[in-house]
Amino acid sequence: MGDPDRKERRLRPETLLAGLPRLVRVADETRWRGQASVATAAVVTTFWVATWLLGEPVRPQETALAAAVVALPTLLMGTVGVSRRVRDALVRAVPPPRASLHETVAASRERRMRLSGVVLTGIVALLLFDRFAGTGGVMAGLVAGLLGPLGAIDWFTSGRWQAAERERETRIFVLVRPDALTPRLGATEVYETPRPGREHDHRLEPSPFDLGI
Repeated sequence: MGDPDRKERRLRPETLLAGLPRLVRVADETRWRGQASVATAAVVTTFWVATWLLGEPVRPQETALAAAVVALPTLLMGTVGVSRRVRDALVRAVPPPRASLHETVAASRERRMRLSGVVLTGIVALLLFDRFAGTGGVMAGLVAGLLGPLGAIDWFTSGRWQAAERERETRIFVLVRPDALTPRLGATEVYETPRPGREHDHRLEPSPFDLGI
């Protein structure tokens, strides 16, 4: 028996759908991630240059070498086969699962802010370690050498996804778990829905769970 004084509360749609995975556009997510990574690399580089101009003890040669050692393999491995990876993912593209919903702008902004906070906290920790360990800015070179190329690759890849959407007249999405800060944008399954305002195959219609909450 329940408490007779307890008032029944109607569950809100947000509560009912909170545990469902969310659909985010691959082109938008890769572009944001690329721009954020490039911007972060630029900020770290600016910080290192400011430190050098202020006469702090830094090691320009070692820092440049560390950045190059990280950046060159990252660019090489990341750029090779970008178009092929996009094509392979599109071959396996399927309609979105019924138990999913499109991520709202507010939810996307909050998720990205939390991800940015985690990344920036890690970078600050590395720079503090570099300072106290006396490595002369080498950590800044490693961070900039990693994030810069990764961001450039993501930025370039977002254009490929946009071109695929125009060619196929669809919108291409990837799933992100409710508790995840970023979707898996590597070798993963993508989902297609019709471009709004176009004649389309009804098999690609959005899920009824796609509520505007």
